[in-house]
Amino acid sequence: MIEKRGSRYLKQFDRYIGSVILLMLSLALRVKRRFQPVGIDSSGPMLLICFGAIGDLIVLTTAARQILAERKVYLACSKLNFPCTKLYEDFYAGVAIADIRNPLSILNICKQFKVTQIIDSTQWANIGPIQAGIATLLSSGINSIGFKTNRAVRNTTYDLVIDHSRDIHEAANFMNLLSGKTVISSNAQLPTFLPALYQKKSCLKTGKVLLHMWPSGNRAHLKAWPAMHWQKLALHLVNEGYTIYLSGSPADQDHTKAFIEKTGLPLVNLAGTMDLKSLLHFLKEEIEFAVSVNTGILHLLVEAGVPAVALHGGVNPERWGPLGINTISLLPPSGPRAYLHYGFEYPERDEDAYALDKLTVEQVYEAITTLSKEGNISS
Repeated sequence: MIEKRGSRYLKQFDRYIGSVILLMLSLALRVKRRFQPVGIDSSGPMLLICFGAIGDLIVLTTAARQILAERKVYLACSKLNFPCTKLYEDFYAGVAIADIRNPLSILNICKQFKVTQIIDSTQWANIGPIQAGIATLLSSGINSIGFKTNRAVRNTTYDLVIDHSRDIHEAANFMNLLSGKTVISSNAQLPTFLPALYQKKSCLKTGKVLLHMWPSGNRAHLKAWPAMHWQKLALHLVNEGYTIYLSGSPADQDHTKAFIEKTGLPLVNLAGTMDLKSLLHFLKEEIEFAVSVNTGILHLLVEAGVPAVALHGGVNPERWGPLGINTISLLPPSGPRAYLHYGFEYPERDEDAYALDKLTVEQVYEAITTLSKEGNISS
């Protein structure tokens, strides 16, 4: 039911058939709770559910490390974000891939790990509350926590719901969810909860820059910066003496190669050559700064401590941008921008949804200069 990101069929199935399943599940849980009230026990081993993209898992784990440091935390994830879990083998007590087509998958994982609590990080899809609801319905002694949305039936499948706010960064929403209450109401509080991201660090002076051109997910083309802008930026950086690396997934190898050939510049194609763990190590040890569209790599750059310039169009950086003192988020000066709060608010027509072509290369130059003046990159 959303295993393949961007699949319209699976999303429609999740939305319509999933809603019917939720209604039946909600009624069954209401009867169960009447005869077997469940308290919220936040002391025992717990299962964290993440069916989102790689960026969601990175941000969620950043929050979990702060909020759940004293608890034994297990993770149930999708096949798509499982490779990312290799980055966090020191945090999660165990990881299991959930089969979203098997309605008993989360129940079986709960039995495997002997957990007493489920926290579902699913923000809007129905598959999370369906799986968590079935697990709590068919077991004893397990309570569940999830996000409160504007759909009452979805909310009633959890034993406790926490507001999912459009006014704070998703990392803050995750910390509220994991706390079982609102602990952050403003992005201004994030440095208090994530102090490591807001501390000035000495910069690497390697002369190596990473560019990430390729967005992913639903209507990914609306998050892409024009190729001619990337070419102009790459030429500028090469003339400044930098070595340029282009990152991407295995699916990005061919069009990265084609872009390099078109530019005629000495750019290095990293697309698909490293797993995430190797890429994280490379970023930490080699990259001086990076420029990226809004996608999971942005949050990996934050994890690596790499200064980054983030290019946003419809995505609201206050909700989904890279965190920390070493990042700068840019928006187009005009056109539709920063309208995505939950991720599904795209206008129907592409021409009403795209403005990244208006984000200029000069804006990126200025951001790089700002990072340099602040000591985040070498001059």
